[in-house]
Amino acid sequence: MTTRIGLLFLAATLVAPPILSAQARPSFAGTWTFSTSAPAGYPGSNGWGVPSPTMVVTQTAAELTIDSGQFGAMPMKVVYKLDGSDTIWDAPSSSQSGNTAIVKWRTKASWDGAKLVLYTWNTALNQMRDIMSLNGGTMTIVRATEQPGPSTNATLTYSRQ
Repeated sequence: MTTRIGLLFLAATLVAPPILSAQARPSFAGTWTFSTSAPAGYPGSNGWGVPSPTMVVTQTAAELTIDSGQFGAMPMKVVYKLDGSDTIWDAPSSSQSGNTAIVKWRTKASWDGAKLVLYTWNTALNQMRDIMSLNGGTMTIVRATEQPGPSTNATLTYSRQ
């Protein structure tokens, strides 16, 4: 009898974590309005990682899509595959001097419990990591950027519209 209970307990501990982690994955879908940043007035890194005033996020079981000016002044639609695989595409990008070029972009996503970690790279040597979490109607993004020049870190908060 004790062996049977031990085996049932072992089976429950092996099955429960995947079920619990699947339940802990929130939906970030919605329209989000920028609220605050820490440090205050966070500008991003010379245009890279500048917070968007508004983001529209759609989410399915397979993908998360962010439609915004998240990566600077130019509006972009960015797709992250939630299975951890890469998304690669070409899009126009502008330099600080105003020159425009076609840049190759790469994105990747991974779950860390209820947090979604988004990675974004481009061939202009820019990198960004966003860690997204939800608390009621507030979305928090812990952002780290790297580029040729200064790297930046900030915590951004958005309110659901």
